[in-house]
Amino acid sequence: MRHWLGSLRVIFAAVLVAAYAASAVAAAPALEARHDARGLLYEIRTGANTVYLFGTLHVGKRELYPLGKQANLALAASERLYLEVSLTDTTSNADTAAAAMYGDGITLGQKLPAALMEKVSARLARYQFPQELALKMKPWMLGQTLLLLEAKRRGYDPELANEFYLMDYARAAHKEILGLETLSEQFAIFDRMSQAQQQAFLEQTLSELDDSRFEARLKAMVDAWANADALALEDELQYEKTQDSVFASILLPRLIDERNRVMADRIADIARSGPKSFVAVGALHLVGKDGIVERLRRRGFTVRQL
Repeated sequence: MRHWLGSLRVIFAAVLVAAYAASAVAAAPALEARHDARGLLYEIRTGANTVYLFGTLHVGKRELYPLGKQANLALAASERLYLEVSLTDTTSNADTAAAAMYGDGITLGQKLPAALMEKVSARLARYQFPQELALKMKPWMLGQTLLLLEAKRRGYDPELANEFYLMDYARAAHKEILGLETLSEQFAIFDRMSQAQQQAFLEQTLSELDDSRFEARLKAMVDAWANADALALEDELQYEKTQDSVFASILLPRLIDERNRVMADRIADIARSGPKSFVAVGALHLVGKDGIVERLRRRGFTVRQL
């Protein structure tokens, strides 16, 4: 359920970047920021170099903006903004397309049981999402799409994600915007699942969307982020790991653990080389003993929460 909150989802990067021009996040640069915290913010230091590390939400509400004063000051002091994937880079290639969409005339309806397709069709009708587009998607891509559509239906809009706010701010201040990862890297995480695993992921996603606890759990995660509560976010991550699902057993180790190691390496390189930078990744990547924050501390960086 919290997939899009913990790590940048490829559907967010691939689909919503196309809607960026229509995005209307809080005004940027928002210099009259809140004095309370909004999201986890850390200062990472090595020698004379500084990197700010911010934990993001990939869906949002207007009342979550502007961000806290510390986050805005840190962004203003930085020369570069690093997102998980640079949303200014809309380039694609055959590999990323093949990871998310069927080709050669293959459709989702040919891959899924009729009963499951009926459930999918009902969901698509509820969201008024074009079925002809959905039928081109692989099961994992459709599952991600449905999660974001349901979040938006309940008032948590992907177009109000932190990444858009930060990008607006950086663009207005003429700062360089870069990515820690590529779309190809993120797509590959999902495409490594077998057809059976992808189908199970889609089935479990549909069940989750029908769960009466969906909105309460989503609100709890957003509240933890809004209050900069690292312990509550860590509890949510640990809960997710205990679930009997394809997401917990197959995807979470790849999405969180494996990527934490890689992103910590890349952030360490940024910190050592300079210039002062603001790095924004999904909030769940920062928490826990295997999160990016603790990984950087174990490498000798000075890390403090702001």
